[in-house]
Amino acid sequence: MTREHVKKANHVNKMRMVVTPAEAGAPLSLSPERIGLDSRLRGNDRPKRTAYTPLPAYPTLRSLFSAVLAAITVTVLLASSSNAQSDANGGQGGAFYQVPLGARATALGGAYRSIADDGSGPLYNPAGVCSIRKSLFGTSYRAMRLDRTHGYLTGLVPIRDEAVIGGTYLYSSSGKVAGRDSDGYPTGLDFSFTNHDIGIIFAKRFENYFAMGARLSYVYARFAEMSAATVNVDFGTMLYVNQLMGREEGALFPVQDIQIGLVFKHLDTKYKWNNEQYVLKHVSAYDIGSDQIDNVPMEVGFGASGRFLASKLLVAADIAKSQKQSVIAALGAEYLISPQLALRAGFGDKRLTAGSGYLFNIGGRKLAIDYAFSTDKVDEGSEHMFSIDVQF
Repeated sequence: MTREHVKKANHVNKMRMVVTPAEAGAPLSLSPERIGLDSRLRGNDRPKRTAYTPLPAYPTLRSLFSAVLAAITVTVLLASSSNAQSDANGGQGGAFYQVPLGARATALGGAYRSIADDGSGPLYNPAGVCSIRKSLFGTSYRAMRLDRTHGYLTGLVPIRDEAVIGGTYLYSSSGKVAGRDSDGYPTGLDFSFTNHDIGIIFAKRFENYFAMGARLSYVYARFAEMSAATVNVDFGTMLYVNQLMGREEGALFPVQDIQIGLVFKHLDTKYKWNNEQYVLKHVSAYDIGSDQIDNVPMEVGFGASGRFLASKLLVAADIAKSQKQSVIAALGAEYLISPQLALRAGFGDKRLTAGSGYLFNIGGRKLAIDYAFSTDKVDEGSEHMFSIDVQF
């Protein structure tokens, strides 16, 4: 064989990249068609690479950074593109949605759109509950001054470790308010304003690094003899950044459990009120009532979180913008004193917050009890909140 033939044979062998099963550490049948994308992304269960298993096309850090910047831009621009005529933080339909929910989320200042993995999760980001692996029941009660109450019930059931279905019930009441006439004298009538939000949720983890979720709810509001009903839609996505890294790279990365959430809430939600019954009863039997439409401002929210110090410290930050309000930022941190005890602090919507939580393990079931304290915002008093989550 001439020297030219030897060179050509060596070149062909290099192009073929022949690898034996023993050298590759896997059988020849381990081909891309046989492995599947889910198996290749599963961390410790990921098979060894061979000549027959090309590397998956993960997004680069530069493309990931660009996607985060794009999400932040969408958050601010899309929500501010409405025909808003006021930038005040009140006086709009669905104001009860602005009250923070859940003791853990409240203690973190409301920076919860990139976490959302407990009973309050569906109310912050429906996609976040995909990390739940066992059925969960959650409830919370918030006692506020001026005879106001706020609370929720949540039930979630996982499906094959890749999807979650469930239901939510959100309740809000202003308590009784004494009626007065145009001169300020009591009329002897008491009025109350209540809201009920009954919803269903579905979330699915399409890849190990990406999940989507939606919550559809029926909303009923009542004030005196007037009532209104509407349909509310929330939609969220979650990106699990560390799942985009290789096993070794992810283990050495200084920040663990990096999560990014993007949420769209109150898509085309509006109340239609008619005051005819109120006018006939309290004003005049000869007057005609009128209709009024109250739009619930659409909200776009973006959040990011990650764990530091051997995963003991969780730090989260959120920004949110609605069609009728200014941008609201929130920042929160949670430190694990032990696997059972957590301390929390945060700041959001001009409020300082703090709280704690303890996780009990009772007969194979997990019981989490959380507490949050929130300072007052406009002299309405500080508030206390308790939440309970049971996983079984």
